[in-house]
Amino acid sequence: MRDRTGSPVARWLAVIALGISAIPLIWTWRSTAGQAIASEFPVLDWPEPADGEGWVRPGEIAVQLKSGASNGTLLALGRALGVPVAWNPTLGAETGVARVAVPSGMTAEALLTRLRRDPSVEAADVVHLYRAPVEIDPTPSPVPLQDRSDSSRWRPNDPRYPEQWNFRMVRAEEAWERSRGKGVVVAVIDTGVAYGDTRKGPVARDFKQTPFVRGYDFVNRDDVPYDDHGHGTHVAGTVAESTNNREGVAGLAFEATIMPLKVLNANGGGTSADIAAAIRWAADRGAKVINMSLGGPFPDRVMRSACEYARSRGVTIVCAAGNSGREGVGYPAAFPECIAVSAVGPKGELSFYSSWGRQIAIAAPGGDRQQDPENGGILQNTIFEGRDDYFQFQGTSMASPHVAAVAAMVVSRGITDPEDVKAVLQKTARPKGPSNKYGAGILDAASATRMAALIHGDGVARFWMVVGLFAGCFGIGYLRRRAGSRLGYPFWGTAALAFGLVFPDWLTGFLGMTSGYNLIGHSILIPGALLVLGAEGKTERRLLGWMAFGLVLHLGWEFLRGTTPFGPHIGFWQLLPWVTSNVLIGCSMLVSGLTAQRDY
Repeated sequence: MRDRTGSPVARWLAVIALGISAIPLIWTWRSTAGQAIASEFPVLDWPEPADGEGWVRPGEIAVQLKSGASNGTLLALGRALGVPVAWNPTLGAETGVARVAVPSGMTAEALLTRLRRDPSVEAADVVHLYRAPVEIDPTPSPVPLQDRSDSSRWRPNDPRYPEQWNFRMVRAEEAWERSRGKGVVVAVIDTGVAYGDTRKGPVARDFKQTPFVRGYDFVNRDDVPYDDHGHGTHVAGTVAESTNNREGVAGLAFEATIMPLKVLNANGGGTSADIAAAIRWAADRGAKVINMSLGGPFPDRVMRSACEYARSRGVTIVCAAGNSGREGVGYPAAFPECIAVSAVGPKGELSFYSSWGRQIAIAAPGGDRQQDPENGGILQNTIFEGRDDYFQFQGTSMASPHVAAVAAMVVSRGITDPEDVKAVLQKTARPKGPSNKYGAGILDAASATRMAALIHGDGVARFWMVVGLFAGCFGIGYLRRRAGSRLGYPFWGTAALAFGLVFPDWLTGFLGMTSGYNLIGHSILIPGALLVLGAEGKTERRLLGWMAFGLVLHLGWEFLRGTTPFGPHIGFWQLLPWVTSNVLIGCSMLVSGLTAQRDY
């Protein structure tokens, strides 16, 4: 007869204790989940741009055709509508983005309705205009700064590196010990980059060692995405300007590779159709991070579709929140597929110009000459008004590439899923409130690269631990047989321990690093075992005990190393009672299983 040890009352009390200890986590999870973005995106109350073009190009509609569209698809669509449809740009069906001119006698709304009903159309919208949100001060830093870096760490020999207070703010030197972005392609969708051998204009001097891959000019429709504005080169410099070359300043992820994509003209403006095409172009050509330091007040369905596509291809998209100086995050930053970045100045306070709102994911240095009139901007090399020099710019445009660079550093350490990359950036940010202005806090490159290294390394370590467990299992069985013992291989106990150890890894990979359901999944073995199987015989109790103990080891491992798979707003003190109750219950299950006796 099997022993029925283990009171049902005690088991229920243990489950209740586990539930009570999880209340702080559930409360935080639910309160932050309530901040989710609505499916309908509002139009923001931004002032009309100074160039007088407005935010919408009248009489034009952008169309995103479904995957597999061809020239025949385009012709068939044109015949069905009774109006000509042309690819945008002259890349043919490569990106699937087309344009339609609204014919006389028909409204844009009527044409959009017909387009959205067509089975070959994925998305359609009027052509919106977007701009580079930046405030330019072309005066280089007038006051030389002393190098205040930690002399015990490696630092680049670029002579003006000491002026980059922004890199000290994000703790770049410590981050460089773990990652410099090597092997990661970052697409800079902007005004282009002044690099390489080009006849279009002068080349920025401090990009000679920066690795580049082929880009494209969506404005002028050619293969030379030259920067005739200055904005894109400055942005690319923050990501990966040539570093440790005894010239100028440094880049944050200086071993990353830049993919320059020009979508903004010499005045800093561009269309939603070109931007959407560039996003898809980058995603199809190996970019793992996209930076878009551009924005506007109108959501755009074609651009949103492109962001969804890039994310499905494993691309992390980082965007500037906007320079409205008011509540209301611009687009595409406000789309949930993107990481919206607000800007702080050298004092760590929100910059006077920065847009803010519930979609803000994180804050980063963007400069603020009001906080420091002499050295408060972000210093990088660029071509501005025909001059090749080092200029201080400020704006959320400057904040966004800091986050894109650290994202590249995280990807370089093996964390590649966009949601996981965002989770690492947010969980390691230095807390700063309120969340609608700073998101999870201020970017911390050192902590982000550390967590990325731990997460990737822990997964590898647990894999080899399981291999070691099974090797030990067969070794013990072999020795038992050599000794003439009737006992065989302790296979099932080893399998139960291994399952408890690696099951959370599988669950996190399936649900995502920040899913609230990890809260349930990481505890389901213990209460499930207690309620369903906990009162069975000796063998079952032992197996469940080893399984629970494996889970305990996993939980303790992640808790002590700060890599628990929960959202960025769940901190140490919210986790402590839950982890403690799990550990106590799991260990008690192991002891109960090992001491269980059969009643004859």
